[in-house]
Amino acid sequence: MPNNKDYYNILGVAKDASQDEIKSAYRTLAKKYHPDLHPNDANCSHKFKEVNEAYETLGDANKRSNYDQFGTADPNARFGGFGGNGNPFGEGFGNGGSFGGFDDIFDMFSSFGGRTKSRQSGVQIPGEDIVINLNLTFKEAVSGCEKTFKVNKVEKCDKCHGTGAKNGTEYETCPDCHGTGQVRYTQNTIFGQVSSIGACKTCNATGKVVKEKCPNCGGKGTIKSLQEITVKIPAGIDNNQTITMRDKGNASIKNGPNGNLIINVSVSSHPILERDGFNLLLDLPIPFTTAYLGGNVKIPTADGTYVLALPALTQPNTVFKLKGRGIKVLQKESYGDLIVTVRVEMPKEYSKIDKELIQKLEENISGSSYKKFKEFQDKLKRL
Repeated sequence: MPNNKDYYNILGVAKDASQDEIKSAYRTLAKKYHPDLHPNDANCSHKFKEVNEAYETLGDANKRSNYDQFGTADPNARFGGFGGNGNPFGEGFGNGGSFGGFDDIFDMFSSFGGRTKSRQSGVQIPGEDIVINLNLTFKEAVSGCEKTFKVNKVEKCDKCHGTGAKNGTEYETCPDCHGTGQVRYTQNTIFGQVSSIGACKTCNATGKVVKEKCPNCGGKGTIKSLQEITVKIPAGIDNNQTITMRDKGNASIKNGPNGNLIINVSVSSHPILERDGFNLLLDLPIPFTTAYLGGNVKIPTADGTYVLALPALTQPNTVFKLKGRGIKVLQKESYGDLIVTVRVEMPKEYSKIDKELIQKLEENISGSSYKKFKEFQDKLKRL
């Protein structure tokens, strides 16, 4: 049966979004609406379930494909079926089946970052992402490099293995939630009493109660540390692009996966060359005598210099394309081009001898050599 929910809209992503974009949107919304942050907030609880439901489908390539084609993640939908017993709700309804109630529904929405967590194991919250800015020179960006820097981050305590309990063993199952990390709350509304599942406050949704705190982390389960990180910068990276190092962010305080380390890249400009994607652009000023006589001109490239041979009578604004002399294409063994536009420069002054030589040159050059000037004069005569 087609699903009338727009999962892409729920996650706030485009229909052609990559799996990484979907995962990133999910992580952000899961943190925003998680019950731990909004206890007894029915609206956030509903949003949280919608976000998880959307990710359950869009985070799985096969389910997403089925949803895009048929409006549902159900693999039987393409055949017009409703599951093994012809029931649109599966085994839970009809034919003597039993439905477990709201607790079983909640199990559907307890997945974080593609890692499913049982209710018996407590609630998961992904660790926070760490965002840093990294400055690169033009050469570092186009050639690739390794950069090492230090980052303040939250790490799981190695003395208690993240439990917060001394030696990692001095804890017991929470008596209120019985290790699930969740308890049922009942609220009085205009529609009567409404039950919902929320984070257990007794154990802070961990499912465990610490008997004796870990002396290393003070019972938090995490510690702050300054870590040295080395990242390989791929050749061809551009200004304002981002590198994401998965699971290199802060550790989770709720049994979840680590956050990511997100590196925003800034690239300094080149003093002469201009970057256009993977191509390089160069405005090349040359003396008018070089344009007339031709000659070799040294020019900069992405990785050094190159000698450009200009033919005699090179016209102003002539464009030369040097194939493969641009920037390496990311993750590919191919390169952009170096595109050189010739700008012919006239002198600002000349001597008496210079003038006499130019006048002799003008007398020796046939008027037919100036094709455009001749066409202009002919049109002028016809006016």
